[in-house]
Amino acid sequence: FALSEPGNGSDAGAASTTAQLEGDEWVLNGTKAWITNAWEASATVVFATTDRALKHKGISAFLVPMPCLGLSLGKKEDKLGIRASSTANLIFEDCRIPKENLLGSQGMGFKIAMQTLDSGRIGIACQA
Repeated sequence: FALSEPGNGSDAGAASTTAQLEGDEWVLNGTKAWITNAWEASATVVFATTDRALKHKGISAFLVPMPCLGLSLGKKEDKLGIRASSTANLIFEDCRIPKENLLGSQGMGFKIAMQTLDSGRIGIACQA
């Protein structure tokens, strides 16, 4: 679940990671931060801006296989808790994925993210 970005704080609607459609592929560029299980995952859901003019309504969701050409992993973060899983940045540099990897429709990413967070809050509360 790759939503957070360095420098954006808690503003999930301010995604600076971009996805541009080029032919039959989406090209992703940007960095996602604090990704749980980054080093263990075989895929991730990435939220990226496809239309900056629409602000949060211009964010779309993508399924990105891992590993993937153009996607690199940052260093494993040292944490105080939940140390059994890795946490790292995902760095996208002209990462190309098939256009079919768009989840839902273009511009629905923010809504998908908020619905996912709503259902996950009870689990996070249980970890406190």
